[in-house]
Amino acid sequence: MNMVRTGNIGLVKKINKQIVLKLIREKNNISRAEIAKITGLNKATVSALVDELISEHFVSESGIGVSTGGRRPLMLRFNEAAGSLIGIELGVNYIYAVLTDLNAEIIWQKMVHFRANETQETIMEKMIAMIHEAIRHAPATPYGIMGIGIGVPGIVNTEEGVVIFAPNLHWDHVALASILQKQWPDYPIIIENEAKLAALGEKWFGAGKEFANFVYVSAGTGIGAGIIIHNQLYRGTDGIAGEIGHHVIDIHGVRCSCGNNGCWEMYASEKYIQRRLEQENHHSMLEDFSVEKVRALAERGDKQMAQILAEVGRYLGIGILHIIYAYNPEAVIVGNTIGTAGKWVLEPARDEVAKRILVKNGGGPFIIPSQLSEKSCAIGAVASVLEKVVMPSELEVIS
Repeated sequence: MNMVRTGNIGLVKKINKQIVLKLIREKNNISRAEIAKITGLNKATVSALVDELISEHFVSESGIGVSTGGRRPLMLRFNEAAGSLIGIELGVNYIYAVLTDLNAEIIWQKMVHFRANETQETIMEKMIAMIHEAIRHAPATPYGIMGIGIGVPGIVNTEEGVVIFAPNLHWDHVALASILQKQWPDYPIIIENEAKLAALGEKWFGAGKEFANFVYVSAGTGIGAGIIIHNQLYRGTDGIAGEIGHHVIDIHGVRCSCGNNGCWEMYASEKYIQRRLEQENHHSMLEDFSVEKVRALAERGDKQMAQILAEVGRYLGIGILHIIYAYNPEAVIVGNTIGTAGKWVLEPARDEVAKRILVKNGGGPFIIPSQLSEKSCAIGAVASVLEKVVMPSELEVIS
């Protein structure tokens, strides 16, 4: 895959430029000499690449560094104000939109709710109106809006920008990118599964920063996962990698919206909590249901609510065990609404994994909460544009 064809000077330069830009972004105050030392590129090459990045507005010189015996060096930093990015999470009953700078700092955000069985047309109209509003709030920058990323709860063909199947939305083969591209022909538009984007968000800006290999589990209305291997998002052959919510844990179990019985999604998500609340006759809690309310009661000493969260946590642990056996990651990051229940679900999940895991050396992966919490998907949508438009990885430049 990573085959550099000799003689392709332009390609080598492109790759080196990306390496330099990534380094400046990560260190955020680094001199040309330090870049040369870290990358092994010669000083003249580094200077030429840095000058180009400055002329392209992606890098700015910020004051004077500390002298090591000669002239004091000019320090370089990533210019997050070179452009703006739009990230959108399409939930099962809401749309959440953010407008950010190139460091994913939020400039404007908005949340709009809709009925759980709203028509596709209405949802699209709401999304288009929100994108228009985000564009109106964008500050004047050299590049303006650099792209729109959208996370969807379902299976997506990213190449085509088509939502193949979103069971919780009842969407089937929706050409989302081309609908939006008609409105905005000049913007790159990326459509991706919400958990994959959330994993990307955590990788760039959250709890996944220091891990090269981790799995992000989005446990909310349903369950999905985003898999990061060697710092890259793993999509699989048909984009189904990470659809672990539909991993069957009980063939005689409860029927799932996907048509099968006993999917993990029916046991480690909000759906399970709602079923348990119904069984225990807590109908008032189902009217305006949120995991937050259940957690608040558990915190106040409600034993039954703590018990229900612990049950979800144990089921979460069972699924995480499957993830560990499949990918053996450094960390499993738990996000979305179930993730917000924190220790009430994470501790039972960790116990379940520790009890059942084959190699009991206590050195299993870290099972940790998401850092971006409810914003991970929208921030990941922004990161997906950043990754494609501003900082394409060496592999993508080559292929």
